[in-house]
Amino acid sequence: MMRIVHISDLHFGLHVDAIIEPFLEHLKRIRPDLIIISGDLTHRARTKQYFLFQNFLQQLPTPVLMVPGNHDIPLYNFIARFLSPFKKYKKYVSKELFSHFENEEINILGVNSATPYRIKNGEFSHEVIHRIQTHFSTKHQRLNILFFHHNLYQFSGMHHPLNNAEHFIQYLQQSPIHLVCTGHLHYANVKNITQENKINCVILHAGSLLSPRRKDNHNSFYVIQTDQLHCRIELQVYHENAFLTESAYSYLFE
Repeated sequence: MMRIVHISDLHFGLHVDAIIEPFLEHLKRIRPDLIIISGDLTHRARTKQYFLFQNFLQQLPTPVLMVPGNHDIPLYNFIARFLSPFKKYKKYVSKELFSHFENEEINILGVNSATPYRIKNGEFSHEVIHRIQTHFSTKHQRLNILFFHHNLYQFSGMHHPLNNAEHFIQYLQQSPIHLVCTGHLHYANVKNITQENKINCVILHAGSLLSPRRKDNHNSFYVIQTDQLHCRIELQVYHENAFLTESAYSYLFE
């Protein structure tokens, strides 16, 4: 069995500092094996903001997988945005724009969906699509998890989904991927992708862990507990200086 924490949209530089300590205390209680961060580590990709994120990262008690979001690319510095959009991310976070972990129980891949050519919306490069299809070529008897920053579904009044999201959802109907973890919207939501009346894949749109800008009016994260192809997903919501379980979902994949 494994316990994975999925957090997103930290926005260091425009974040609620008071939430960090209750989050760290919650991690001590649940003792996760792995943490996934699906982008927007900083608010404006500034050096000081990356330092704040580094300090946070050093306090996490377990290995971390992460990918960038659109806010991890400079917005107002046009030279940096178009000539070296991920320079600071690669300097202060990781030289790679993807993350990977696997053992006998799970197979996880994180990929980049942020691009300097779109301010808010995201898209996959041909290289990223090839990496996903190659990495998840077979199911085996373990849980396959893909994560990236941008949302796959359109919700009323919120950002548009990933470019060509409809085609990617069609791929997920047939693919070996069981869970997709995203963020971007600051709105926690779970969507099931079905094929022949069976749930083939579950999409976890994470809310924001630390940002004061919340579309669903609360800060939150997911806890994913896995046991081979069975998983239980809990939404942890911040209320009065503590995180509490607000909802839970259980899945058994074939």
